[in-house]
Amino acid sequence: MSTHPLPLARAERAALADDLVSFGPDAPTVIDEWDANALLEHLILRESRQDLMIGPSLPIGPLADRSYASLKKLQARTWADRVEMFRSGPPRLSPMRLADSLVNTVEYLVHHEDLLRGRPGWQPRELAPEHDRELFSQLRRMARALVRTDVDVTLVSGQGGIRVGTKDPIGSVRVHGSPTELILWAYGRDRVAKVRLEGDPEALLVLRRGQRGF
Repeated sequence: MSTHPLPLARAERAALADDLVSFGPDAPTVIDEWDANALLEHLILRESRQDLMIGPSLPIGPLADRSYASLKKLQARTWADRVEMFRSGPPRLSPMRLADSLVNTVEYLVHHEDLLRGRPGWQPRELAPEHDRELFSQLRRMARALVRTDVDVTLVSGQGGIRVGTKDPIGSVRVHGSPTELILWAYGRDRVAKVRLEGDPEALLVLRRGQRGF
């Protein structure tokens, strides 16, 4: 009897939780402003307090006091307790749980890689073919929002190609890589994304001046 892997969002949540426990709160990530503790805070507040949705720095204005109070309450718990909060996920009827694959697949994959690739000697993971297909489908849905440039860009993997066109493009560029690497590149993780770019020098320069990520 053939077996099918868990949906990628569920698999990545479990694996990320395991690695957070193993690496500890002070582990570095590829985001300069974040260690593992800040990454976990982001993930928990993203699911339990969508009104805050903090990034590397706290919001200002009316949300600041609420953010600070939520963080202090969270930080009073042990590291193990906080990781288990993330592992167990949002409340059963939360929109974040009901739309798990839609909103969490790429989020967890990217942040898991942020943690893994922040460590010396990291190596790319090899995902199940089903997960590669799932990631490429997610990338197809998100590519135009993630890659904003005056260049005609085609993302190329073993799953096929995704064209991100633009009006009156200044040349074209092809970006080759696995679905994971293409997603990391599209999120601006240039330092660790293992992709190969093809295009004329002017197009590549314009691409570097463009914007990627949210």
